[in-house]
Amino acid sequence: MTRSANHDDEPGEAAIGWMVELCSGVTSERQKRAFESWLAADSRHVEAWAQLQRGLAPCGLAAEQKLPAGRLRQQLVERRSDRRAVLAGLMAALGLGTAGAVVTDRFVPLGSLLADHVTRTAEQTRVHLDDGSVVVMAPRTALDIAYAPGRRGIRLIEGEVLLLVASRAAPFRFDAGALRLTATSGRFLIEKRPDSLAATGLEGTGQIAFATQASGPIGRGERIGLRAGQPDRQPVEVEDAAAWLDGLLVAKNRPVAAIVDGLRPYFPGVIRLDPAVAEIRATGVFPLRRPDDALDILGASLNLSVTRVAHYWVAIGPGAPGDARPG
Repeated sequence: MTRSANHDDEPGEAAIGWMVELCSGVTSERQKRAFESWLAADSRHVEAWAQLQRGLAPCGLAAEQKLPAGRLRQQLVERRSDRRAVLAGLMAALGLGTAGAVVTDRFVPLGSLLADHVTRTAEQTRVHLDDGSVVVMAPRTALDIAYAPGRRGIRLIEGEVLLLVASRAAPFRFDAGALRLTATSGRFLIEKRPDSLAATGLEGTGQIAFATQASGPIGRGERIGLRAGQPDRQPVEVEDAAAWLDGLLVAKNRPVAAIVDGLRPYFPGVIRLDPAVAEIRATGVFPLRRPDDALDILGASLNLSVTRVAHYWVAIGPGAPGDARPG
């Protein structure tokens, strides 16, 4: 879908929409030509686009530009501890309203934009640390490096990472809110989302603790999270748990809500799920880098309705009774 017909949008809102499409990694030549036509149609479009690129450079969105030392970046750094103020300040500087903030936040997690490392929606990146360890960041992930004399570590603000701990005498410490993982070597997945806080062992053995509870071991094929405030240990297939590294979501008898949650970091928009279908279970392999296709696959296989509005809004609910597949 292109935005060539949306010339009546406010220039700032339209510029955000074009930013999302052009940075999605799947832009067609037709979309690029439509963008050029939109840009040339009105001088206000040119100014809105230039303003957006200038203002979002501190977020890492203007990849061709170096970080500016101007007023906006200084303001953001000075207000680093207040993430609400950071978001409000950025939106005010860009001249965007609430709707603009919602759309922009679906492209880059604005509440964490001042972390040491941040990934955008659908972006995956690899961070090499000074001790030889490597962190692979899933989309919409933010983390801070927490090195100190005699200590190496990371603090996960939000998102999901694969941690490859380089072998050293000093243990590596990984903090994710109430979760703390320590290991001298190995590979681990750690996830911190609003509804999930867990670690999965892929290789080697580490020690995991939650808040004030005593630590315990975590080994290969174990996923340890919190359930009713207590550590919950479950076996997992290592290949399935790490499938997102290859752009896949592997679901085996998982609720629709869990599958949709897995797709959200890859979709630059809002997905609304009807509670009536949230607990339906499904099994399948879904392409994370093509979330629209994944939603269509999910809808077709379970007879769910998938309704799209303005490209950035998807509603999923029960399908029409007459469309039910024969049993």
